Amino acid sequence: MADTAQDASGGGASPAGGSSKRAPRGAACLNCRRRKMKCDGIRPVCGQCVRTNREVDCEYTDGPGPSPTQVLEEQITRLESRIRELEHPESVSPSVTLNPAAYAAGIQALSPAVLTRCIGFLGSAGRSLLGRVITPDTLPAAMPAGPTPILSQDPSVEPPSDLVRNLVHAFLPHGGSLSFFLHVPRFMQAMQQPNADNRRAQLSPALLNAVYLWGAHLSTSNALRAYEPTFQARATSALSSALRESQYSVINLIQAEVLVANYFFAQSRFLEGRYHCSAAIALSLSCRLHKIRSATDHQDQVLGGMRHGGEVREYNLPQPRDAVEEGERMRGFWYVYAMDKSWAVAMGSPSHFNGVAQSGSHVDTPWPLEMAQYEAGGFPPDYRCALTVFNFINGGPAPPVLGRESHLALRAKAATLFEKATNLASEWSPNTDRDEFYGRFVAMDGIIDRFIATLPPIERSGNPDVALTLLATHTLAHAATIQLRSNFKGNERMNDGKAFPAAQAAIRALDACAGAPSHFVDPILAILWTAVSRVLIGEILRLAPAHPPSSQPPSYAAVAASSSSSAAAAVAGPSTARPPQQQQQQQQREAAIRAMLDRTLAALNRFRETAPLMGMLHDGFVSVQGAM
Repeated sequence: MADTAQDASGGGASPAGGSSKRAPRGAACLNCRRRKMKCDGIRPVCGQCVRTNREVDCEYTDGPGPSPTQVLEEQITRLESRIRELEHPESVSPSVTLNPAAYAAGIQALSPAVLTRCIGFLGSAGRSLLGRVITPDTLPAAMPAGPTPILSQDPSVEPPSDLVRNLVHAFLPHGGSLSFFLHVPRFMQAMQQPNADNRRAQLSPALLNAVYLWGAHLSTSNALRAYEPTFQARATSALSSALRESQYSVINLIQAEVLVANYFFAQSRFLEGRYHCSAAIALSLSCRLHKIRSATDHQDQVLGGMRHGGEVREYNLPQPRDAVEEGERMRGFWYVYAMDKSWAVAMGSPSHFNGVAQSGSHVDTPWPLEMAQYEAGGFPPDYRCALTVFNFINGGPAPPVLGRESHLALRAKAATLFEKATNLASEWSPNTDRDEFYGRFVAMDGIIDRFIATLPPIERSGNPDVALTLLATHTLAHAATIQLRSNFKGNERMNDGKAFPAAQAAIRALDACAGAPSHFVDPILAILWTAVSRVLIGEILRLAPAHPPSSQPPSYAAVAASSSSSAAAAVAGPSTARPPQQQQQQQQREAAIRAMLDRTLAALNRFRETAPLMGMLHDGFVSVQGAM
């Protein structure tokens, strides 16, 4: 009987004659391999993972399909290969590029009816938002003329102290838009260490060079901007070797990856941006930052630590020293999460965080606090949370927050709704159960509406950096309303006319930040303003006027008053003859919509120098606008 039990289990008895069983070589789960623990190989969850409450991490590599970890590793490998191709174009065939002149000529030859159908196609869910507007070739970043100042290519060699000081001062005012989550006073204290070796002991070369890169890019000084190519090379070089250097904090590396990802996204270098975004995600998951203060995980992980039953995972993240350090970890995770959700929609790729309990990537970390709240002590010691995102989407119970929600928590929730609305719309097809789908549609629409009602007004922010953060949050939420309706024809119940009011609301949010002195905003706004512009252009084309627009556009109230009638007209079809008064109202409405489109394109054009992606999309829309 003992032999039979041994054969059935696939394991063998211990040398001492004990009853413990062990899986054959190569049959252990990934979690037990990483932790160097004995594994019995039981499917779907081994006994070792059950005993240590690690069920969600129990994965096998010999299943019918790849494990979540393998999928992420394969994606990173593909991106690394593509980046090598981009760095060495002489070794690959040239890519097919678009001719802007030919595109503009072709678009002008289309009739208003054909343009209307094109706009409807470009608005379909399930496609990358970046692919919804054909744009001219990527614009090169504007660089000052003259020779590049001499600076070592070695990322570990510190630049001159006066250069460092100027670069950091150019960087810090834009920290919120750049997803900088480290505690600024501690960061500055480390930066101000008079000894370069002491500074490098606290801040990794990858982080330092990522900060220097952004400082050079955002500087108004041509002398500082001349260093940008050098710091780009230094930052990417430092990141490529950082994972082999254990002396630096992994939180430093996550922050560096986030900064570099945002840099490449702003430059419209999407493959490289997605690569560094995926690296930040992989590091966050490896450190289990999505399980901080988990109600189901707290026996193994306390305050963001990495210890599990006496063993240490791949990245040894020690216990946080205090609430501020825990705050850096929590805020760092939620910045990574929001970036993944937002750019997954932009690039038409799946998010790595699905918020569902059946996956190891579901999030238990509580919504983040403001950094000042962590300075005051943060969460109570016994505070725990579970299924944070899942409960938010499904209306489940949520532990009380300390005071009002942080701006980062609102941003992460808005990004969640943006991605969830896009995914729900993409599930629609003519064969879908309409009643069941409409129920989910109404539920999601209600969640979005209730969330928008809780957002604080941008006008009351009192701080330019906070105002720009709220601008991204408001625009994400309104874009979620638009995306939810992006895959339906005019005769569907889901096409209820709310997309245009949502676009109006996004323009009002933009107007509220018109006086902000910043010359840089979060690059995801380029994608969101693309969705808004698409709705405005579609509304103009539906009106299809045969007259020039009025020189004095009416107010928002005048446009809103006729929005309900336009939705009905969109379903009923255009009228062949309209009374003069109705024609005048339509002219005024079209003029107001064109004015809103002009303000959106002006915003894209305003930030094109610091975010070439904005300029690229602006020029594409101008081509479309000129053909209408």
